[in-house]
Amino acid sequence: MRKSTELSAGAAVPSIVTASLVGMRCGVTGAGGSLGRALLLELHRQGAVPIALRHGSQDLVLDDNGSPLPVQTIRWQVGEEQALQPQLQDLDVLVINHGINRLGARDASAAAESLDVNLLSALRLLELFLALAKPGDGRQLWVNTSEAEVNPALSPLYEISKRALGQLLSLRRLDAQCIVRRLVLGPFRSELNPYGVMRPEGVAAEVVRQAMAGRELIIVSPNPLTWLLMPLTCWGRERYYRWFTRHPGP
Repeated sequence: MRKSTELSAGAAVPSIVTASLVGMRCGVTGAGGSLGRALLLELHRQGAVPIALRHGSQDLVLDDNGSPLPVQTIRWQVGEEQALQPQLQDLDVLVINHGINRLGARDASAAAESLDVNLLSALRLLELFLALAKPGDGRQLWVNTSEAEVNPALSPLYEISKRALGQLLSLRRLDAQCIVRRLVLGPFRSELNPYGVMRPEGVAAEVVRQAMAGRELIIVSPNPLTWLLMPLTCWGRERYYRWFTRHPGP
């Protein structure tokens, strides 16, 4: 499968266009949050089979225009990602979307928790899914890094963990055997950010629209600096990593 470079948010690569999500099994972590729910609902409306990966004890039920929509729910905990391997095997799309935001904190416990949830847990899931992918099998990995990769989020621990995730994503996608999409999202209203300016439903719809258009760098943000800096950052990282690392295979 020919890989593309994340040169711009608007660049669509014909070889990886997903004209339809119909019938694709799409798992979303952080499914109990506002964006997770909105993504699952939007995927359902596009004909995909939504699957919630969540920590909560209850099966997820979405509100689809006033009608209850039960969603297949897989329970898991941070640190137990390896146990999800059988379920990941059955997914066509994995959306890594979970995270925490310890606003104002800088103590050791908050730092460790932020790194474990936002970075290490996401990285473990990423590696498990990439290991399952085979050339041409149609799998897709979507990773929500947020625009904290390049802009302040008024939460240093959140920025540190998300920037590290974004850098490792740039490195690991160089050898990926599946489509890897980066979700760079601006502030949307949620429990983590009650002051967000965007509706999660609108963000989810735009994410899915751009993914179906074939974009690997998906930006949804009202901040023009994000649209300028993020493509340049990805472009520079990819070249730097290619120049100073080796292909892992023989």
